[in-house]
Amino acid sequence: MGSTMTTNSGTNRRGWTLVCGLLLVMTICHGTISSGLPTLDKALLADLGISRGDLKLRETIFLMSSGLAGLGIGILTRHIAPRRIVIAGLLLMSATLYAYSKAATIGQIYALYVLFGLCFASSHVVIIVLLIRERFETRRAFATSVALSGTSIGASLFPPLMVLAQEHMDWRHLLAGLAIVPLLILPVAAFLIRPPRDVATTTEESTVAAPVSMASTPRSPLGVTLLIIATFGTFFGSTAFLLNLFLHLQDIGLNPRTAAAGMTVVFTLGLVGKVMVGAAAERWGVQTVWSTQHFLLLGGAILLTLSKPAFAWPGLVLLGLGWAGCYVLTQVVIADFFAGPKLGQLTGWFIVLEAIGSGSGVWLAGVFYDHFGSYKPGFMLCCALIVVALVAGLFFRREAMRLKRAVLV
Repeated sequence: MGSTMTTNSGTNRRGWTLVCGLLLVMTICHGTISSGLPTLDKALLADLGISRGDLKLRETIFLMSSGLAGLGIGILTRHIAPRRIVIAGLLLMSATLYAYSKAATIGQIYALYVLFGLCFASSHVVIIVLLIRERFETRRAFATSVALSGTSIGASLFPPLMVLAQEHMDWRHLLAGLAIVPLLILPVAAFLIRPPRDVATTTEESTVAAPVSMASTPRSPLGVTLLIIATFGTFFGSTAFLLNLFLHLQDIGLNPRTAAAGMTVVFTLGLVGKVMVGAAAERWGVQTVWSTQHFLLLGGAILLTLSKPAFAWPGLVLLGLGWAGCYVLTQVVIADFFAGPKLGQLTGWFIVLEAIGSGSGVWLAGVFYDHFGSYKPGFMLCCALIVVALVAGLFFRREAMRLKRAVLV
């Protein structure tokens, strides 16, 4: 009995050490790429003389690259330890940031954002889901939510720091200095995510035998279709808001520092929201909390679409809380629904879908701005897609419950 308790305690300790390592990497990698770099948009627009639609195509390329890379990584993890992919991603990120500081054309930036997509995917959902399912027998939703909180921590830290830095140096020198950061955290991250001494090199096969919450539930074509619709609508709408938010807040009258503070509010609440929804999902169920988060996301989207400074702050609060929960729990729902020997590949396909939705939303919002001189038409489309996602999620919940009852009968 005592030996078993000691073993379980050691396993839990190693598991949470892994979560800390993933949290650190996501804070730097995702925070820099998703939230730090967009604060350079004004400088890039002025320096390169391009439209917002052209600039935001950069994000579409990045999201497609990260999605396809996620699919490739899902396959590679059957042969390469995920921790090695994480380390390689940090090295690539450092080199890409330095190259970005030398970019002279939008075409070069597009090419660099393909590489940023690879960096992003190296510590994204596929890696996190596989490592957490390997190390944790229980509390996987909570562990996943904590690891994914790195995105929100980084997103709350980097925008104000980047805006402050731009007051003292140009964007090229800023990027060159930023390239050092991934190298500084690399030794710490490598130590934290190292495999236990008694565990062989991590492979996809090691995740197969672990118990899962929905592994015994058949997957109907209707359930898969509803999950695809819910995932696409969620990422289309939420990412379009998030990656155009800094410019939108300035368009409605906020100065750059206040706009950066608004982004910090979104991602700080996102951090809190991710941890809270992980704990809430353990208590009330993933599906119930997932639907609730869609309602919060929709409320925030509607308030921001009104484009009034008075509605901006409550909109930012709801957007931060709603997006965080939708982001985390969508990954948990996908992982639960497709649990099995091909989890990595199937999760990878959904990462591609998320990238298509996200990339389409970001780019179309920018194009709509170029045509109408306002983000409001594009954001109205995003609100409609979030409604579609919410409804699809509710029907998916009913279908999942029906399938579970069928198994019990």
